[in-house]
Amino acid sequence: MVDLRGQYESIKSELKPVLDTIMETTSFVGGPYVKDFEDCLSQFLGGTNTISCGNGTDALQIALMAIGAQQGDEIILPAFTYVATAEVIALLGLVPVMVDIDPLTYNIDTEGLKNAITSKTKAIVPVHLFGQSCDMEEIMRIATHNNLYVIEDNAQSLGAVYGPSDNKAHTGTIGHIGTTSFYPSKVLGAY
Repeated sequence: MVDLRGQYESIKSELKPVLDTIMETTSFVGGPYVKDFEDCLSQFLGGTNTISCGNGTDALQIALMAIGAQQGDEIILPAFTYVATAEVIALLGLVPVMVDIDPLTYNIDTEGLKNAITSKTKAIVPVHLFGQSCDMEEIMRIATHNNLYVIEDNAQSLGAVYGPSDNKAHTGTIGHIGTTSFYPSKVLGAY
């Protein structure tokens, strides 16, 4: 499905000196290349604060911890998503509450979302899929009305924009926290 060897061969001459420098300086975490990456991604997303971590699952876990989610809190997510989205919720002792999707967009159904909210709900994790955004205007309206956090899972739609032409925003920058992943099979994959 993904020809990583072919991709590597096509950029090997450009990539090898950078990898050699990283290995020689042992600047694997927080080094100058990571800082450059964070700065470029931040600029691409319109100046948002960008912090890299090991993977998209870690990003979701850090985001849930950052909002102060406590054991037993309910986190709403779409039923159609990668297992890591629900897995990290359960890993933290939180309760994943799955909501059906809109059959036209494959993104979370906002009517179902409204009906899933209880007094234990702490956050909504909309998962943008196939390069298209969830209905973020409605999701943010629901979240604001119910005093909920919104953590966007943007692993499958990095680069997508949402909103009217005079007020567009990148997916992943609309909610309280946005997460992404650069796993090789993602829209913008890396290895």
